[in-house]
Amino acid sequence: MSNATAVRSKSASGMGDRVLLAVALLVGLGFVIGFVFPYFRLTPEALGPYVSKRVWILMHIIGGSIALILGPFILGSGLRRTRMQLHRKIGMAYMVSGGFSSVAAFYLAAHTEVNWVFGMGLSGLAIAWITTTGLAYISIKKRLITQHKEWMIRSYVTTFGFVSFRILVGVLTVANVGTLIDRLTAASWFCWAFPLLLTELILQGKKVFSGSLS
Repeated sequence: MSNATAVRSKSASGMGDRVLLAVALLVGLGFVIGFVFPYFRLTPEALGPYVSKRVWILMHIIGGSIALILGPFILGSGLRRTRMQLHRKIGMAYMVSGGFSSVAAFYLAAHTEVNWVFGMGLSGLAIAWITTTGLAYISIKKRLITQHKEWMIRSYVTTFGFVSFRILVGVLTVANVGTLIDRLTAASWFCWAFPLLLTELILQGKKVFSGSLS
């Protein structure tokens, strides 16, 4: 591959990354406005089954929403290697907000009124977020830049499970698949397990077909 071709390929890849992150940001903002803001009415109708757990649900959705919105900015600046001091500060805010959301997720999962399989699915999502984000942090502390980028991508994929869950429930409802309990239970697992599998196929597939081990 010539130098000119490599530059064009890298430029196209960078443009694709920016478009993807912009779409993720817009979808995230739409989700927060459409699904998260109504909870702040704090009425029994708005809180639904979480009326007796309002502190925990607010902790979960506020932390999750902040991480959801910050993610594209962290990934964008990290991939471009620009404004790294700001990148680190936003990264810390992402970790803290996501951490609070995950703690609340464990409580809500343990006290769910759906069923234990649903609760385990949400707990699995929280564990996946803590694990991927923790490894991203350890990687950058060890100056493993490539690994840090990959683990941050995985981390944001799990953060986006916040959105994927609602999308999946909506799709399954329109398709009239099973009962509401069935749909909630399936979505609690599929919203993070399948996207992580797809992410891994893309990340590792690129290396396999390019012959790169880094």
